[in-house]
Amino acid sequence: MHTRGLLVAFGAALVTCGLVTGPTLAQDKKVRVAFANYNDEQSFGSIVLRGVQAAAKQRPDIEMIYYDNKSDAARSVENARAATVVKPDVYINYNVTPATNPQIGRVLKDAGIPVLSVQTRVPDTPIFAVDNALSGYEACRGLAREAKKRWGAKPPVIFLLPFPEGGPLFLERTDACRKAMGEEFPGAPIQEQSTKNDTGHARAVTTDFLTRNPSQKIIIWAHVDSMAIAALTAARNSNREADVLLSATGGEAAVLPEIRKADGTYVGTFSFFPENWGQDILDLAVKLARKQTVADVTRPTRQVFVTRENIDQLYGK
Repeated sequence: MHTRGLLVAFGAALVTCGLVTGPTLAQDKKVRVAFANYNDEQSFGSIVLRGVQAAAKQRPDIEMIYYDNKSDAARSVENARAATVVKPDVYINYNVTPATNPQIGRVLKDAGIPVLSVQTRVPDTPIFAVDNALSGYEACRGLAREAKKRWGAKPPVIFLLPFPEGGPLFLERTDACRKAMGEEFPGAPIQEQSTKNDTGHARAVTTDFLTRNPSQKIIIWAHVDSMAIAALTAARNSNREADVLLSATGGEAAVLPEIRKADGTYVGTFSFFPENWGQDILDLAVKLARKQTVADVTRPTRQVFVTRENIDQLYGK
């Protein structure tokens, strides 16, 4: 007769003692996070990956699954489909082939897996992304002003190394760069050549450009640091380093020694500090998995044009 009452009382005692967690169980459960990096082997992608791995080691509440999109459209879709089998609580999609994002979104939505986008947006998902317009503008304004400081007000030859095939992300950087160049050197012609996102191609087109512009002062901007390093190599191989100034975007460690050089060719890089992205990305992913509020757009905590003047403050000596 009293069995039901005894069971209720016993259950209440368990909850009071913490043996039954009830509604709080979802908060205590490990979150399974799938991270599909755009390319584990490319320099910027490898930095982001290492940052995510380091941040994950500090998060006992997270279980990680890793995929490599290899900068390949078919692979990025294939990875999303593979994730529907293992059923992560959230899928982080870092993809540089944005045309595939709608398909990736459909695959994961049908499987009931929430998505956090990185850099390019899967439709109707929150995104962690750098400010591309700011990066292109600041990197090119800083480059142009350094050219004026060293060479005077006469416009140098302006050569841009963009990656238009990369889509809106890179087009936005280049458009902002052109704007800055137009403000600093009104009416000066701007010449461009796609890098094809290939360092060998970037080096070759820069070598050709230097050959066609002998004895000219030239400023060169590239959409990422690795392409600017290729252009720097071309200038050195052509014995034209004294005639060239460079800037780029990204903030890769390989360029920091070049920026530190007094009167160096590499004026600066607009750094996104990709080594620090991991913590922010994983924080967002966990919130999304737990159905907490996430901003539509989140920027990296730090974004700034790094030059010889501020490099020690930003990166230490």
